[in-house]
Amino acid sequence: MNRKILHAADIHLDSPLRNLGRYEHAPVDRIRHASRRALENMVQLAIDQQVDLVVIAGDLYDGDWTDQNTGLFFVGQASKLVQAGIPLVVIRGNHDAANLMTSTLPLPKNPDGSEIMLAADRVDLRTFDDLAIAVHGRSFRTRAETENLAADYPAPISGMFNIGLLHTSLTGAEGHDTYAPCTAAQLTDKNYDYWALGHVHTRGDHGLDGSAPIVFSGNIQGRHIRETGPKGCMIVEIDNSNQCSSTFHELDVVRWELCRIDVESMQHVDEVIDAFQSQLAQMIATADNRLLVTRVEAIGKTVLHHELHHRKSQLKASLQATAVSHGREQVWLEEFKTRTTPLSTTPSVDLDGPLESLAAITSELRSSGSESIEQELRSLIKKLPLESDSENAFPFDNEQWITELVDSASSEVLSRLQTEGVSQ
Repeated sequence: MNRKILHAADIHLDSPLRNLGRYEHAPVDRIRHASRRALENMVQLAIDQQVDLVVIAGDLYDGDWTDQNTGLFFVGQASKLVQAGIPLVVIRGNHDAANLMTSTLPLPKNPDGSEIMLAADRVDLRTFDDLAIAVHGRSFRTRAETENLAADYPAPISGMFNIGLLHTSLTGAEGHDTYAPCTAAQLTDKNYDYWALGHVHTRGDHGLDGSAPIVFSGNIQGRHIRETGPKGCMIVEIDNSNQCSSTFHELDVVRWELCRIDVESMQHVDEVIDAFQSQLAQMIATADNRLLVTRVEAIGKTVLHHELHHRKSQLKASLQATAVSHGREQVWLEEFKTRTTPLSTTPSVDLDGPLESLAAITSELRSSGSESIEQELRSLIKKLPLESDSENAFPFDNEQWITELVDSASSEVLSRLQTEGVSQ
């Protein structure tokens, strides 16, 4: 008997937008509703592919709802699956743990009458005898589940295709908190046929050689520039001998891409725009009519270092114009960042006194870190209007932001000193 399972995770339905409102002309509405459109795509894919079962490995929601529409939307999509005769099994993750969710709505029952959501106080089980599939899973009780939940997963049921549904970081993943930690070897020792994992938003199979797949499907829709590239779900096909193979299917409606431009060999800043135009054409071709949100980063050791910082606003405007003119209203430039280093610290104008002072001040700022920067900006922060969220206006805990701030200020002052020196 051949069967199909759709494995998805990290839906983050109606995930709040972070700081997008401060970007002028940002397609906020299209990005705000992207998680809903991606979920609709998932449900339609399940129906079109005639899958036998859908499993979601945590973080269906992004926390407690601000209103009931978030829950109602999922109820509507789950009902479509049930009406199509497709059962659904879901666990809660760190973002929608049982103690975080004060808002609830009755969920539809599966076609066999079983509950969609698995329990949080124990490892729960759903068996689908007609499919010869058993799903073992446990929802998060609290946001910070630091115990090895996998340790309590029971032995597999003989004669069934056994799926382990788990929200976990495994032994730790960059950019993700360590929740429900365990190792691939510990999961392998359970002798299940497939582990459907959630929490890590980067797709990947962590199964050991010759053992069952241990798969993060990734999230179904990127939410910011750190979640780049295609996002979607896995469809797992199971044969008569319970051997399986999986295929990735794209579901995202907004594609985030980082465009890095090496400026080391460039002699003029306009070459950055030409390079972006070339890379943009390739990104548009692979985005397949999705909204493409891109960040441009200039990298490399270059003679243009100070000029890139000095002309950053002008360059960003030119890059935005390129995105609009070549993107057919499908491209938005999220940001332009300069990650370059100067080719030479020797100035073209003899201003030893001011330059020595500038070098000393910037060196002191870099070595003192965020505390010194925060102290210098504290008076400015107090003057900000309340509606600007002044407490969070500056990310002082972000070392890269501190470095960019100092580099940009240093380059701006240097450019003005050199300009004044030439005019004299």
